[in-house]
Amino acid sequence: MSEQKNGPGGIIQELRNRRVFRAVAVYLGVGFALLEAADIVVPMLGLPGFVVKAVFWLLIAGFPVAIGLAWTFQFTPEGLRRSPKSGEKQTEEQKPFTGNSVIIVLLLVIVGLLAYPRIQSPPPTDLATINKQADSLDAKAVAVLPFTNFSASEEDAYFADGIHDDILTQLSKIRDLRIISRTTMIKYKSSDLSISEIAKEVGAANILEGSVRRAGDQVRIVAQLIKAKSDEHLWAETYDREYADIFAIQTDVARKIASALKSALTPEEEQQLEDIPTSNMAAYDYFLKGNHFWYTKTTEEGNLKAVAMYEEAIKLDPDFGLAYARQSVAHSVLFQSPDWDPSRERKELARNTLERAKLLIPNHPEVHFAQGIFYQWCLDDPASAILEFEIAAEGQPGNGETAKHLGELYARAGNWLKAKIYLERSYELEPDGIGNAGWLAGYYSLVGDNKTADIYYKLAIQSYPENATAYRFYAMQLKNAYGDMEGARRIFNEGVLNSDSPSLLASNRAQLEIDSGDYEAALNIIQEDYSGEFSAFHKSRIYYLQKNTSGLSVELDHSRKNIKSKLEEKPDEAFLVSTLGLIHDNGRQ
Repeated sequence: MSEQKNGPGGIIQELRNRRVFRAVAVYLGVGFALLEAADIVVPMLGLPGFVVKAVFWLLIAGFPVAIGLAWTFQFTPEGLRRSPKSGEKQTEEQKPFTGNSVIIVLLLVIVGLLAYPRIQSPPPTDLATINKQADSLDAKAVAVLPFTNFSASEEDAYFADGIHDDILTQLSKIRDLRIISRTTMIKYKSSDLSISEIAKEVGAANILEGSVRRAGDQVRIVAQLIKAKSDEHLWAETYDREYADIFAIQTDVARKIASALKSALTPEEEQQLEDIPTSNMAAYDYFLKGNHFWYTKTTEEGNLKAVAMYEEAIKLDPDFGLAYARQSVAHSVLFQSPDWDPSRERKELARNTLERAKLLIPNHPEVHFAQGIFYQWCLDDPASAILEFEIAAEGQPGNGETAKHLGELYARAGNWLKAKIYLERSYELEPDGIGNAGWLAGYYSLVGDNKTADIYYKLAIQSYPENATAYRFYAMQLKNAYGDMEGARRIFNEGVLNSDSPSLLASNRAQLEIDSGDYEAALNIIQEDYSGEFSAFHKSRIYYLQKNTSGLSVELDHSRKNIKSKLEEKPDEAFLVSTLGLIHDNGRQ
């Protein structure tokens, strides 16, 4: 037995003999591994962000307990036993589970946990990182610039945009290619940037540019594929054809680009490229006009005009399945907004046009997309909507809008892993798509990653400053996550100045003032800026807080009558039922 030392040296010798240092190393390693694992698993399970902090503080609290237990006891193959005294010999069976092999395994686990987030492409840390493009360009990526309109009439601009859209659609059928989305490319319509600068911004090695000239039944389409880095022309062609040959031109362009980029077409892709939506060119003309309003006018008026144009196309070609599918989506959009047309008649129009599309082109991805939209917005059936959107995404893997709907629905269902996958895919495919950055921000906010949420909310506003929803959710994020009332008020004010629907912000702005205790300011916002159908309800809430009994009585009566009339149209609407309950409750008080 070795001689026991006194003083600090003796304490250190005793700590080593009882393997306290090894026990501490294992505890710290296990604790670090638990924190890393919690950081990965907690968002997947939809748990709040404070769970990770709770794990951290539990580990801190357990540290002195672990040291005390390690001094007194050891866990060995023979079970729990008292720690040996200085110099006491131990058999192999008596040695604790803190040997080198345990520590090596633990280190491997830690390395794996550290590597996992990097393998899974962690979110960027700031706006500069997100906006910075890689120096290397994707050799299989094609960016299609908006086609220049050389037609005599400016009214034919929709035609050039339509050709641009249809060529994008044809190219997106080729899975070996990555096609930069329309929403990303449309901003370069009047850009002064060079080909190489645009390519660097969108990360595509190949740029397709072209022009369109239309005169009566004759069209001239000039297209050229350019290798961005060298400015080399990979392919170019001029098509002088009759308007009726427009689909053959689009198909030929897609094939020539695939050939130039050495992308072999599968038999299925060949068949898809041959699909012709209609043989009636006048109907196709109205279809393009409908698409123009659908893509460029995201308002009630724009949707109504799109519906009208698709209707004209259908009149000329009653078998125009794609026009029915697009029209059904527009009807569903009009129905889902409480400020537009949530009537039974609009819902039936969405259903009827969808059924017609299903009869004509039952397996087309856009029919499955329209079916998903109808399930989601008209029937409130998210499970069925997910199934349809999954089929649509399989048929059109480059469609960012489908990915956004899947991400949104999976988030609402609490499936955070799939929500993250689809919302990130949506943003990757269409970073400038309306709502894509905002939905990704919402995901990070829900899982407690407020820093990343802030980044994407800023991007949502930056990419589409006309969208009121981005301001609303970012302001709510600042209020709820940080208690930053002034920051929230500033974002709301920016939304009032820049968005195309500032009235959509009024009820949230009023709530911010209510939370700040300024009831008079809240009342002024509702009276001056709110244009929805629940003005009386919002005013009654404020009068209740002000203890203004006369005003409360009048507004409660107005609100009660308003809600009851709406319940006659939509008796199963949960929001209306709960609102009526609040009205009765306030009335009793």
